[in-house]
Amino acid sequence: MEYYVPKWWLQLCVLSSFLSVVISSISICRQLINYRKPSEQRLIVRIQVMVPLFSVTCLLACFKPQWAQTWTEPIREIYEAFVIYTFFSLLTLILGGERRIITELCMGKAAVRHPICFIGAVLPRVDMSSPSDFLAVKRGILQYVWFKPVYCLAMTFSYKYGWNHRVWIVLYNISATLSLYDLALFWKCLYKELQQYHPWPKFLCVKLIIFASYWQGMVISILSYYGVIEQSADVDYGYVYQNAMLCVEMIGFAVGHLIAFNWEPYSARSLPGAARLTFGYALRDWLGFGDLIWDFKTTFRGDDYTHRNFDSAEAVLAMQNMRTRMHMLNEGLRFSEGGRERYWITNNRGRPSQVTYGTTNEEDPWTEFLGDVRGYIPEDPNYPIIWDVDAYKHTRSMARLRGNLETPQSV
Repeated sequence: MEYYVPKWWLQLCVLSSFLSVVISSISICRQLINYRKPSEQRLIVRIQVMVPLFSVTCLLACFKPQWAQTWTEPIREIYEAFVIYTFFSLLTLILGGERRIITELCMGKAAVRHPICFIGAVLPRVDMSSPSDFLAVKRGILQYVWFKPVYCLAMTFSYKYGWNHRVWIVLYNISATLSLYDLALFWKCLYKELQQYHPWPKFLCVKLIIFASYWQGMVISILSYYGVIEQSADVDYGYVYQNAMLCVEMIGFAVGHLIAFNWEPYSARSLPGAARLTFGYALRDWLGFGDLIWDFKTTFRGDDYTHRNFDSAEAVLAMQNMRTRMHMLNEGLRFSEGGRERYWITNNRGRPSQVTYGTTNEEDPWTEFLGDVRGYIPEDPNYPIIWDVDAYKHTRSMARLRGNLETPQSV
């Protein structure tokens, strides 16, 4: 058997990958067993899957680098991009969703200047209370997910047919940098609001894997270019060494994910009044992609990210910057009664603009799913919700009763 790295290093890679997969599998199973908040936990599990996926694909690259570079490397690359978007979705969710971010958390906050000097001098400040600015940041993060499959397909054909792939590498670096920059910009705009949720461990667990993969690859490519790492016409030894390093590093990331994405906040002790999904339905839920299709489609079109759709009673126009104020006026916001009342006018075609996102009024088409249903809807006997019989032990009433029994009563 041909070894592309020293035998002791290869053995260490096998042991590290095995332990990483075991630790991550235990952590993921605990999440699925305590599946009480599907909206959050499906995102957490999708992030945690990155560790076993990296461990397995990196180990395969140590044994069969040519095969792995063609078939398993694109899968890992695409999932890495997907995790960046998933982490952004998780941050958005724990803050209360897009509507709360735009209409409450960022309402009245000063617009943020771009942190890079040259960009900050050229581009306008970012106002996250503006749906268009929020959409621009979200698209900047999501474009990496859209671009990565195209990039992987192009690189596969380039290696196979000997095409020039330098242009694709340049585009890849631009796309990855833009995605990470927009995620950092989102973090900067909402850092004060995120602090109470202690997001740093989660942020480091996600970012360090991506940075380790990206920057180690860059350094090894430079070393290979200058002949520090041996080169061969048949095997890319720099690629093998990078994956061998990642195999060992996955142990630390697996432990980090176990701590940062702990299952205990979703246990019966932490949520005694919440039912949970069965393991099978929890598995189906996080593997489903209906939420991804809807979000991708909505973000790509961007028609629903308007001030009209994200208007709220709490919005105070006087506290908005001039650019956002002009956007709202251009979309049809008008005032009456000396500025005490406000309303939205019709669009340029003379028809009322349909409100379809982030509001509730009787014209909303999403309420039409009720159809002709007006009577009693019977319960489904196969509904996958389970009540934990022992959960009552952790409720407030039981804690108060326990305290009364333990405290001597005066006669």
